[in-house]
Amino acid sequence: MKKLSLVAVIAIAIFCISAVCTAEEKKDNGFLYVKSGDKPPMHVIFDENLKCVECHPLKTKDIDGYTSATMTLKKSSLGVLPREEIEKRVVEVLQGKHGREIFVLSTSYNNKPLATIIEFTIDPKTLTLYSMSERQGEKLFHMHENDQVSLAYVRPAENYFRETLGVQIVGKAQLLTGEDPEFMEGLDIYLPSLFHMIPNPPTDPAALDAFKQKISKTKIMTKVTPERIVLRDIFLKAKGFRNFQIWERETP
Repeated sequence: MKKLSLVAVIAIAIFCISAVCTAEEKKDNGFLYVKSGDKPPMHVIFDENLKCVECHPLKTKDIDGYTSATMTLKKSSLGVLPREEIEKRVVEVLQGKHGREIFVLSTSYNNKPLATIIEFTIDPKTLTLYSMSERQGEKLFHMHENDQVSLAYVRPAENYFRETLGVQIVGKAQLLTGEDPEFMEGLDIYLPSLFHMIPNPPTDPAALDAFKQKISKTKIMTKVTPERIVLRDIFLKAKGFRNFQIWERETP
């Protein structure tokens, strides 16, 4: 009787293992579990003389998105938009209709992330971004302790895969008060995008100065200096460029 029970247990175990293996095999759709040396069908365009190992670690199970995808783009020169053209397109996208756009701001404090909806205005000359916030916001505490931030913008579309347009930014945040000299510099860039929302914006110098002073006493400015910008623009393909473009800040 014990032998029959043991045989039954073994048979059930073999059946379960077979079922699992079969399920795993069914998951293989040709690009999630590629064989060594095979290129997935949706792989971004790259120089054919590049070797897989230059972008992908040998331990394929440990591949992370930045290493596999972004490194391929950085190492390949095919379809690369000139640096000044990337900057021009990023500004064009992020200025929006009135000089500002809505982003998702990602911050982290004590290894706990926070995503915040926030508006930023971009300086077309430096690509620096500025935003205004009420004091005591949770995101401000995060950035005060950890200045590493990420921004994401995406233009809404009925079919995002056919009308892809978005920007990802990684950079450093700086919190400015009215006592900081840079506050007014950022405010001059930020204000034009704000005036279209105000019924009667100040026009004469005295009223404008009073308006600025009021803001400087009640608001906190967030300045984000980008270190890496990834532009995803499907419309570039029609011009012979790849839809992913990477901009990185040049170090002196």
